[in-house]
Amino acid sequence: MINTFNILVAINLSLIFLNVSFTNEIKHDIKVIHKGVSLTEPIECTLVEIQNENGKPQEFYMDVESVVCGDKQCRIDIVRIYWNKLGQYSRLELPDNVELEKEEGEHFSSSDYNKLNIILNDENSPLKDVYKSEIVSTVGSEGVDAMTGATVLVEKSAYVQGAVWTCYSLWHWVHGETKQIIREITGRSYSISELQSSLQGSYYQYFAIEQLIIKKDFSEKTVDAILKVIDVNPMLLKSSLPYWEITPNEIYINTMQRLILSANTNNRLLCFNAILQTKQNLPPDFFKKLNVIIPKLTYQEIDLFLRIVIAKDGITPEVISQLLPLLDNENFLIARRVYWFLNQQELSDFQKSQINVFYQKWKNRL
Repeated sequence: MINTFNILVAINLSLIFLNVSFTNEIKHDIKVIHKGVSLTEPIECTLVEIQNENGKPQEFYMDVESVVCGDKQCRIDIVRIYWNKLGQYSRLELPDNVELEKEEGEHFSSSDYNKLNIILNDENSPLKDVYKSEIVSTVGSEGVDAMTGATVLVEKSAYVQGAVWTCYSLWHWVHGETKQIIREITGRSYSISELQSSLQGSYYQYFAIEQLIIKKDFSEKTVDAILKVIDVNPMLLKSSLPYWEITPNEIYINTMQRLILSANTNNRLLCFNAILQTKQNLPPDFFKKLNVIIPKLTYQEIDLFLRIVIAKDGITPEVISQLLPLLDNENFLIARRVYWFLNQQELSDFQKSQINVFYQKWKNRL
């Protein structure tokens, strides 16, 4: 007779087998630079992709050495790092009966592991810009994980006391080139329509834009979808600029005009900087639509705008006529910047007289 307990066990076992059947592991042979090993020689690694029941990436893991030791005096364990499908750190797993060690063989405490987890979650950790040789200043201590006498040149919040090399090594495994490789693998599994849909969810927006750049999809639906999410979340504009840069010229021109006219100051500066560096061709009438915002620009915007019209042959009579009123701007820096620009242009007699009036009034401050 089958009792309730046996039924529950059978159900649980069947669910376990179902879960196993729903996942699949794909191995990817990759080469990555680890800042603590070499800045030029890549390391060969095996990145494992765990797929869900639909054959889509679910998460990734890689087995790595727990610490980089220049003189081989550290204890090295193989640990497993997990990332989610967007390349973000998920967790660190240790083999059975393995504990990370600090100086003099002391094991990590629970609070040490918690701090390490916080460090590994911080993609902007101070460890990011530190080179291996900068971690310690004591001669002979390089490669030794927090040996007595080593003077650590990293702020204490960035590492577990007594385990600076372990923290440094693991952080650069977590936030090195593997992250982007994961994003690219995941991106290849997404169709254009799936990426368009992903733009609607805040968690996937940056990823979707990044992958649409890689796929070079410039369909009307994609262009409209990106513009709409920028309207809702203006912070996405910066990440979208590489996309617009590679679009067909007509799309680029129409989009940049639209973004500049609707953007706040910070985003307009981003657009102006992008235009200054663009390889796209700008027709003379590109600036005509922008004339309406000239009186509203800040000094930084005016300065960039003038540099653009010079670099992109955008000096037209319409631009000059819109700039002349700025000689009376309450911000003298703007007025003076416009004066020096106009003073180098071909002007009508009336415009020259306006320039002269400004000069006579402010010549002691020019």
